[in-house]
Amino acid sequence: MVDAPACVIPEFSTDKDWRNDPNRHRPLGSSWRMSSEMVEGLRAAFDLPVMETPLEREVLHGVLADSIVSAHLYPGRRVSYSRRAEYWAQRLRYTGPGWRRHVVTRVIDKLVDKGILIEHDRRPPGKRGVQSSYLPNPMLATFPMPRLNKRRGESLILKNAKGELIAYKDTQQTRDRRSMLEKVNSILSETDFRVAGNEALSDGRWMKIDDTLLSITQTAMHRVYNGGWTLGGRFYGSFWMNMPSDDRRYILIDGGETVEVDYDQLHARIIYAWAKKKLVGDAYEIAGFERKVAKRAFFIIVNARTYPSAKGAVAEYLTKKKMDPRQAGKLIAALRERHKPVAKYFHSGLGLQLQNLDSEMAEYVLRVMTVQKGIPCLPIHDSFIVPAGQVKNLMRTMKAAYERFVGRASAAVCSMRFVATYTVAESTAYRRDVPHLPSSPSASSTEAEYGIPVLDSSVLQNQESSSQNSVPSVVVETALSILLESKEEPKAEQIVVKRRPMPELMRKAMEDRQEVWREEEARKQVIRESRQRGRQLVYGGKDGSAVVQTV
Repeated sequence: MVDAPACVIPEFSTDKDWRNDPNRHRPLGSSWRMSSEMVEGLRAAFDLPVMETPLEREVLHGVLADSIVSAHLYPGRRVSYSRRAEYWAQRLRYTGPGWRRHVVTRVIDKLVDKGILIEHDRRPPGKRGVQSSYLPNPMLATFPMPRLNKRRGESLILKNAKGELIAYKDTQQTRDRRSMLEKVNSILSETDFRVAGNEALSDGRWMKIDDTLLSITQTAMHRVYNGGWTLGGRFYGSFWMNMPSDDRRYILIDGGETVEVDYDQLHARIIYAWAKKKLVGDAYEIAGFERKVAKRAFFIIVNARTYPSAKGAVAEYLTKKKMDPRQAGKLIAALRERHKPVAKYFHSGLGLQLQNLDSEMAEYVLRVMTVQKGIPCLPIHDSFIVPAGQVKNLMRTMKAAYERFVGRASAAVCSMRFVATYTVAESTAYRRDVPHLPSSPSASSTEAEYGIPVLDSSVLQNQESSSQNSVPSVVVETALSILLESKEEPKAEQIVVKRRPMPELMRKAMEDRQEVWREEEARKQVIRESRQRGRQLVYGGKDGSAVVQTV
């Protein structure tokens, strides 16, 4: 038996709450699924309860998978869940049809009876403010980490002002957004992602980094709206969003190098555009403070609703950065003086509106780059990662998005953050003492049973043309991992570019376009030849000699 610290958990605990406070329970997750082989292995080791319906079996496997994850990654941490029907009714859109109160409680009670879940604290009916909880049996951690597959659930998530999941009725707008995101997720699931210098992660293994579970198989994104459809809406859930920003440079798409392009000072530019003022210079250059500190403070001040809350949040941030929290008032005053033309937007609580606007811009970029052109484009709020050959394409699209939603875009509205290359032999990324988890299969019989899409072909890249004589970048490993230009020709074995069959729909569209182009060229050629014959009858042959016509 493992003793867990006693505590009282509120009715709802956000990810930030339980991750940052070890005394809080971990909320039960419903998104994990096991392969059929893992289910059989557990059945051989444990006396698993027999469930009557496919939906009940789905919930059983989901609770078991979540318990194994918890036992491996959060040993001794209790898992909380609700026994209220209203709680699960609000989450039905996000969890799936099987996750109802009577099914969840029946599954957990049976697992407790079998000793797979222990120390069950079953709260009495009607008791508000405290959820029931249990501890996964520590024996689950002695099992090898199973090959788990995260379920692709609802892609549009709506929360209320308290951060609680709420149900909603579909509209034409929600259906359109969901359809667009599903198309993007399908293309990304067909794309070959790797991380240079890290074969374990590139092989699809789950890896725990800074308390975050990461795998390149996790490419499906979802959007989260906070308090309404005009607040928030940013994209979350994919592996590149959970990677440290410095390590994203090692992402390879179909074996090729990538580039990240971001909007420069986006929220500051938007606020100045709203005020019909011109932003001059760097918005986050404040004397006496590091730029990253001033930038973070700027966001805090705009997002806060009052001056006291802004000052308290800035002081907390300075403390976290091992700086004097008494400098909070001075930093706020300096930012107000620097941005006097837009000071009315400070302490305005506009953060979620700004996030909603940048999420609309990100949706526009994804519609053009990925849905229309078939180019894998990886969003990170206000920046995007694409194959290196698509940089110009991306920057044009980002500027078009800015002009569509904000206003006239200057040449400096977006810029490249880094260039990564597939010629990296070994990177310094992820050299940390973290548990490596076994690889996840691309698909399993469990996925088919639960109706999860299985996609196994890659999109042919729509690469921009480039000179065949161009010299590729080669990474030279230094303490800072600086990219240097080298005129050495890379060895043939270093270049690994994988191509998989193009989806039939895209192939048919491309063939149709080519056929139209060929027909148009043939028509133009007939016209050119006709005009050439006419000129020869009047002026002579190609050598310019006169033609004498006789009647």
